[in-house]
Amino acid sequence: MNLNTLGENDIYYTPKYIWEDILIYLDPTKVYLDPFFGNGSSINNLNELGLNCIGANIDYFDALDNLNYDIILTNPAFSRHILTEFLYNLSALEKPFVIVLPITKIFSKYFKSAFRQYKDIQIIIPKSRMSFIDPTSSNNKSNPSFVCCYIAYRMNLPQDIIFL
Repeated sequence: MNLNTLGENDIYYTPKYIWEDILIYLDPTKVYLDPFFGNGSSINNLNELGLNCIGANIDYFDALDNLNYDIILTNPAFSRHILTEFLYNLSALEKPFVIVLPITKIFSKYFKSAFRQYKDIQIIIPKSRMSFIDPTSSNNKSNPSFVCCYIAYRMNLPQDIIFL
């Protein structure tokens, strides 16, 4: 999926607080990849928080395949056609990750198929509803009607479900 074909509804940026909330679970000695580069603000935020985060303004699949990293940390596009392919790619890579997703996505057929029996999946429930940055909005804020959470894979968190 070429990210140049993203629809307007797929372009939302991640505010710094979303990453600050889980910083305690992220190892600062690892190299993180945000394959959904966007405007680069998420990578800048993660680096400001003391993480070594990389990314490039290239197709996410090329980033996953060609950049050198330890853990994937991203807020992917939520559109089904992009997200389905992304989840299958994550599953095939078998690399640790933390991604932001609408919580209902974990019940989808494609999530269940990509991560059979939820093996090695852990969930972090945020303390409040996440808001995103909408570059097309006059106030830059987007408060979605759905609730998002952090989905972790092979992160060896202290519990399988963590409430912030």
